[in-house]
Amino acid sequence: MKIVILQGSPNKNGSTSILADEFRRGAEEAGHSVIRFDLTDMNISPCTGCVACGYEGPCIQHDDN
Repeated sequence: MKIVILQGSPNKNGSTSILADEFRRGAEEAGHSVIRFDLTDMNISPCTGCVACGYEGPCIQHDDN
């Protein structure tokens, strides 16, 4: 199984980060593939509603998505 972890806490050494790391470790030991994204380190913009992605091509935003 492929698992995605979306980690949103800005505290790199906090309990949320520790929990995410332990979950990842356990999942990988069980044979799963895991990828983690630290959202506070990423440039992610909200949808603008321009509908370019649905009618004219890919999203016009150039963020870290």
